[in-house]
Amino acid sequence: MFSDDSARPELLAPAGSLESFRAAVSMGADAVYMAGKSFGARAYADNFDADQLRECVCYAHLRGVKVYITVNTLVGDRELPALREYLKFLDDIGADGIIVQDLSVLRLAEELELRPALHASTQLFVHNLRGAVCARELGFVRAVAARELTGADIADIAAKSGIDIEMFVHGAMCMSYSGQCLMSSALGGRSGNRGKCAQPCRRAYFAHGSEKHYLSLKDMSLIEHIDEILSSGAASLKIEGRMKGAAYVGGIVKIYRACLDEKRRPSPEERAVINSLFDRGGYSDGYFMNRRGRSMFAFDKPDNPYLSNDSGIIGQILEEAAAAESSFKIDVSAHIRIAAGEKVRLRVCAGELVSEAESSTAAEAAEKAPISSDRIKKQISKTGDSVFRLVECTVDMHGSCYVPVKALNELRRTALSGLKQKIHERFRVPRSKHTLSVYRGKRLEALQGLTAVVKNRAQYRAVLRAERESGMKFRLIGVPIHELINDTAGYQDEAQRIVIEPNAVIRPDEYSEYERQLSTLRDMGFDKLRIHNISELGRSGQFYLLASFRLNITNSLAAGVVEDNFGVSAVGVSAELSVPQIRDIAESCTVPVEASVYGYRALMTTENCIMNNMGDCPCGSRHGVLTDRLGKKFPIIRDGNSCRSILLNSCPTYMGDKLEELKDNGVGLMSLDFTIETHEDTLKICKAYLLGKSLELGEFTRFHYYKGILKK
Repeated sequence: MFSDDSARPELLAPAGSLESFRAAVSMGADAVYMAGKSFGARAYADNFDADQLRECVCYAHLRGVKVYITVNTLVGDRELPALREYLKFLDDIGADGIIVQDLSVLRLAEELELRPALHASTQLFVHNLRGAVCARELGFVRAVAARELTGADIADIAAKSGIDIEMFVHGAMCMSYSGQCLMSSALGGRSGNRGKCAQPCRRAYFAHGSEKHYLSLKDMSLIEHIDEILSSGAASLKIEGRMKGAAYVGGIVKIYRACLDEKRRPSPEERAVINSLFDRGGYSDGYFMNRRGRSMFAFDKPDNPYLSNDSGIIGQILEEAAAAESSFKIDVSAHIRIAAGEKVRLRVCAGELVSEAESSTAAEAAEKAPISSDRIKKQISKTGDSVFRLVECTVDMHGSCYVPVKALNELRRTALSGLKQKIHERFRVPRSKHTLSVYRGKRLEALQGLTAVVKNRAQYRAVLRAERESGMKFRLIGVPIHELINDTAGYQDEAQRIVIEPNAVIRPDEYSEYERQLSTLRDMGFDKLRIHNISELGRSGQFYLLASFRLNITNSLAAGVVEDNFGVSAVGVSAELSVPQIRDIAESCTVPVEASVYGYRALMTTENCIMNNMGDCPCGSRHGVLTDRLGKKFPIIRDGNSCRSILLNSCPTYMGDKLEELKDNGVGLMSLDFTIETHEDTLKICKAYLLGKSLELGEFTRFHYYKGILKK
């Protein structure tokens, strides 16, 4: 029960309900992750109230199992007091870890000296070695690797990062990189970053006259790759499924437990059980095995609940889990000393752990009916339905004594309760003060006004032409890194205004080339860089940094981490904020806040090429279109010059008539983000914004500026 096999990776199971939690523990999970009623990214699971969380942590610890609590949603400023109290509560109940998306938790953890380990959620977008190293420097002890990484990627990161790596091995896969999806939020106001995803990737879309589920990935299953998993060096193997039932959780945990322990592939019978449980159109091992493409998708069958021909498998799993739960016992030995005129003393032991209890009154000398040793042993052995089982009891009786049975029962309860607490306390770690790494580089001065971000040379020329014709200037111009590398001389004249715009995703096999490109551009005088994720921590000594909206900043504490610990010159706020919520952040910042005032918002960033699914790959310079059942057309562009896809909103965000309002609410930089616009479109839009004129766009959206997804 108390063994610590550090060479064996942890098997981590989901729990969205009490039944699933017990099934996970009983069927062999080493750890369980779960959520309270707030701040968890599965808001529609049953989840757990405060009393249930406390009880579950103790229940798990008695069985040698750890509990990690998900605090992996984005948080608004008005929710920070509640978050602070919740973190204190999780510390108090002895949670082993806290799974984090919002960077504000880092500041609160530092302030509160939290004992639970901090785990960087997959929503923090850790997808390369540098990202894992930066997670460690920020104070995380574990990073959940992006599902899109290969087995070789994970092995390299685990070996070199100095931080525990957690990898997914089974369950549903999001189409978008986690933390980089705004589609549910944009289409219906249900934010995936707030645990309320409506799963628009599971809907059907039209392309080239065909209706298919172009965005619906099959479920992940790596059960056939046990050798590769064990050799990856991953510290924890994660099963997805907090929305799943107890039978699913128990069945999957049991099979992975057996295959991991015995270092083997599943038997035909075990495969049949897996195939009888939930999946979406089958299973895939594509990313782990470095494959992409149409075979990973369930184009015609996105949902497959428990099959009707399960032959009683579900009931069998539930019965087995219940039997395993009831049969679990901790062997205890007891020693009781009874002497007339002295208080009765009971000592119980489980391994090296000892708990003692003392009666409130002294034992009496027995004149007629002394209590016998057998009666004492019988009462002390009555552990009922607790986890304890008395295997040995010695009675040290001095003379003929009388002790009420009620007193013996109270001694037993007190001693076992103390033993229970000591087992629970074994999991606690001492408080320690962690100071976040701080990188305060040079910062840009007078950083305010309009900025433009382009995707190609034609749009860039349109920006410069708009400046000439209007007599006005953009403060900064963002240009993709591959454009700058391909034509450095063509952009050289504006080097002091240009912001290097990296790809949204920089995979492990791309990072060394990315570093080379940055070095080349820095030597050529390009000294400003947009950062999209935590992998760029510490670059403030090399470039002036501007934080992207992709960092998902939704409160002032998170903005402070980016400002102070990343050393940025501007904080790009989340696209899901309302104007008043942006104001709250701006009031706390000493650097400008940046928000987008024009552009087709990026709703998804996908490793799989969506256009390939539609039969349009290679992408080249073209963009594709997906159409939903309402006739809305969603453009698809490439992530830089890669074969990854970025799915855009069906219409642009327009705030050209609201610039003064944004400025009054603290927005210092206002960005025009160009993607699919032609040279002529870009010219027209730029001139309108520079001159403060109205713009006829047709359909447009205010996105979340007047309907933020956070609490007001």
